[in-house]
Amino acid sequence: MVPRGITQRGGRGAGRGRPSAFLYLCTLLLACGPAHTEGIIHAGAQAGFPSRSFGGSLTNQVGNGNDQLRLKGRNVVQGGHEEAPCGRLSLPLWALRGGAQTEEAETNSMLSSKQGQTDVTLGDVKQPSLAGEQEEMIDVVQQDSGTISPIPSVPSLPQMEDQTGIGSPLLDIAKLKPPIGSPTAALQAGFASVVKVFAWTTEPHFSQPWQMRRQRQGTGSGFIIAGKRILTNAHNVANQNWVLVQRHGIPKKYPARVLAVGHECDLALIGVDDDDFWTGTRALEFGDVPELQQSVVVVGFPTGGDNLCVTAGVVSRVDVHQYAHSGFSLLCVQIDAAVNAGNSGGPALREDSNKVIGVAFQGREDAENVGYIIPSSVVHHFLTDIDKNGAYSGFVTLGITWAPLENRHLRDFCGIDDLDLGEGLARSGVLVCKVDKTRHSENTLQRGDTLLAIDGVSIADDGTIQFRVMERLAFAHLISQKYVGETCSVTILRDHKVSTRTVRLAAPRYLVPECVYDEAPRYLIVGGLVFVPLTLNYMLHEFGKRYYEKAPNVLLAAIDERFQTVEGEEVVVLSQILASEISSGYDGIRNIKLESVNGEAVRSMTQLQRVLETATDEFLVFGLSHTQTVVLRRSVALSATPTILAQHSIALPRSELL
Repeated sequence: MVPRGITQRGGRGAGRGRPSAFLYLCTLLLACGPAHTEGIIHAGAQAGFPSRSFGGSLTNQVGNGNDQLRLKGRNVVQGGHEEAPCGRLSLPLWALRGGAQTEEAETNSMLSSKQGQTDVTLGDVKQPSLAGEQEEMIDVVQQDSGTISPIPSVPSLPQMEDQTGIGSPLLDIAKLKPPIGSPTAALQAGFASVVKVFAWTTEPHFSQPWQMRRQRQGTGSGFIIAGKRILTNAHNVANQNWVLVQRHGIPKKYPARVLAVGHECDLALIGVDDDDFWTGTRALEFGDVPELQQSVVVVGFPTGGDNLCVTAGVVSRVDVHQYAHSGFSLLCVQIDAAVNAGNSGGPALREDSNKVIGVAFQGREDAENVGYIIPSSVVHHFLTDIDKNGAYSGFVTLGITWAPLENRHLRDFCGIDDLDLGEGLARSGVLVCKVDKTRHSENTLQRGDTLLAIDGVSIADDGTIQFRVMERLAFAHLISQKYVGETCSVTILRDHKVSTRTVRLAAPRYLVPECVYDEAPRYLIVGGLVFVPLTLNYMLHEFGKRYYEKAPNVLLAAIDERFQTVEGEEVVVLSQILASEISSGYDGIRNIKLESVNGEAVRSMTQLQRVLETATDEFLVFGLSHTQTVVLRRSVALSATPTILAQHSIALPRSELL
């Protein structure tokens, strides 16, 4: 890591009328190869220059080839644009690697390394040549270190005739090109739009829903987009109590508020009310979904330091992948640049511009050099959804589960090889195994249908569609590009007949929700019996990350059911029985599905509350899975509930949202 704020004013070898030795040392450092670097650094320390640790082996890529030499009173072209002949002008420091001729008269020189950019400031121009002083500096370095290898000679740079009257040749900047891999000025300008996000969050305790977990404080990244908004990850601000943001290079932190959250796509929008925050800011623009092997630069504030961190890599894969925050599957881009804790929400930029091609959001614990970014197409869907509907409405699904049609016997059963499918349809598809009955009927999709195409795009036997040249994606990608309320046409094979149906798309309604954020969990307590709805959050809090190994089969089976049979259906779980006199003898009954109350099937928490409030029978009979039953005298259970709550320090017998 290049230290920030290295400053050299005067010092040994920096007399009046001659360039500072420290400046020459930096020039030589950039000019020579890795084999000479170690000696130069040691020589600098022995020559009286500040001795700093560079945190590892140093190579001649310090500054990433984007170092800038600032001159006074010269016409210098930077990045293809000519700057004014007055003021502080810029010249790429890589030009000095070729022996560029410069002049100075002041003893004031400064090298400041900030976020991978090295600036060298020279005084007014007087001396026309650098060659003699460079040779002298080489001798000094070799004498002080005693171990440095010979420094290779460097070729001269192209020059043009003097047109200033100073009497010395100028560098022909138009003929100079930055080395391959050097960040452009546009890319560096994008760094200023990156912010650090500080969030204080309190997560509900789904196992004991009347309590909250300990408050936590974490940091993430974000960046400024159009409309004076900040884009970051949803998991950075989920269950937030307080949010602050800090711009790169500015010490002040500003209070922020969450404008919109899309947990399925792990994206969120943040706003800042203080106008001072937006002064001098620049909104980043979005590019296209990147190609394979395209260079990418990930910018953010990962753990390990306070300053902006920049890592580079290439696009390794573009695929439909599960998002860890929500369990939802959307388009995802895999890169080999490091994505660590704190990087989440930072932009992934094209290496040759400041166009955002993705948002860093997750990595893998079981692999190295594997990071994932949310592609710009998913970000565009999120922002467009908010603009169209005034709020985030979610991503849509087709509402089915399916099986590949690769087995020959299965294909014969469906009869796909024996029919004339018509022009434009491939002889391939997938078998529909289960449908969301709240959305589908005989007029749309049914179990046993063979799904051949969506909007005229043929589906392969493995469930993929053509994406780009030599690339394929899961057909769910086609659906995820649409919005809530829109329709799509599906071509199916049913009873050996091909037909086209129209399906209205909606956000998924799963029997067991995959993620619940930013809302308090629901619960109901009667006679010490604690009832909660089954969610993935509950499974994680009760059984841990490996819940699929520890949870009862009856709860796992409910997850496998996938879809609701009627709108609003949910699985009600008897989570635990609070110890009391009236519950004596029911020890060990916990984490079991509630089937019925007094013979009436229970389909939701709302229905359970209504049944208990309207019951008139002497006893409350709770029918549980595995043929278990819990019976309480109704009057005793109702009268004992306040006492039981007080014994266990529980304020309310049910949640406010129930």
